[in-house]
Amino acid sequence: MTRSHARQVIVILLSSILLSEANAQDCFEASILSPSPFMGNHGEIFKLSDGSLWEVKNEYEYLYEYYPAVIICPDRSQLIIDDESLAIALVAAAPTSKRTNSAAGEWVIFEETNLEGSISGTVQQGRIFKTISGSIYEVTGLTLQLVLELQPAVIVLQNGDEYKLIVEGFDEPLLCRKLK
Repeated sequence: MTRSHARQVIVILLSSILLSEANAQDCFEASILSPSPFMGNHGEIFKLSDGSLWEVKNEYEYLYEYYPAVIICPDRSQLIIDDESLAIALVAAAPTSKRTNSAAGEWVIFEETNLEGSISGTVQQGRIFKTISGSIYEVTGLTLQLVLELQPAVIVLQNGDEYKLIVEGFDEPLLCRKLK
């Protein structure tokens, strides 16, 4: 091997290492706190140990993982769990402080609580929900769901004056306005 060839190999190796380190900086390690078990199926919303919320996109893995350690690559919209790579999208960033108002266009976690009482029957536009924390929300977005849940857990996201309730056992989030 000539010296110039050896130098080219070294340059290629160093470039490869630097590129790998740059790509690794775009990713971070975390654990999935909920739901448990994590399935890895399309539409599943999950919460990471840093407090951020993510949604699985176009995947059907049926993983049955309990509090798994994962690698999240936000720039690539990718979650890596064991040998699997799943497409994901950010739903709400990790809370950085207790904010009551978010900047327009950015969903942030407003509160995590439970809905009061039992919820049964049809949920549609105009339905009123009260949380055990005392907040009252009215469904403003179009939805039609048939549910039966007893004091379900709810994650409330805020984007300016809009709220989105992600209710345990519901098929889709509810777009709402806050009444109190």
